Amino acid sequence: MKKSVLLFTILLFTGCIYGQSSTLNVAEILTSAECGTCKDLLENKLNYISGIKYAELNLADKILNVKYKTKKISLGEIRTIISELGYDADTVKAVESAVQKLPLCCQPGGMKNK
Repeated sequence: MKKSVLLFTILLFTGCIYGQSSTLNVAEILTSAECGTCKDLLENKLNYISGIKYAELNLADKILNVKYKTKKISLGEIRTIISELGYDADTVKAVESAVQKLPLCCQPGGMKNK
């Protein structure tokens, strides 16, 4: 009986671990980010959204790497959040009113004017 309970517990634990890991996805999103302030704004917002495990922006290529739980949030929702922050997210264009609220250095071409 003890062996059956132990075996059942191990199988249940293994199933839980497998079930959780299979719902994670990693995406690379091309953004219109310009500077370190953009990096801070994007990462600070996205890293506190339910379902997103981490978000990290590489400024050199403007690629935002996002690891997220597909059962809690979709890639489309993530792109929408980014656009509502004032940044392009792949083919989803930034919300213009949000772009106007960004610091000047974060607005399109902002770093060229410095």
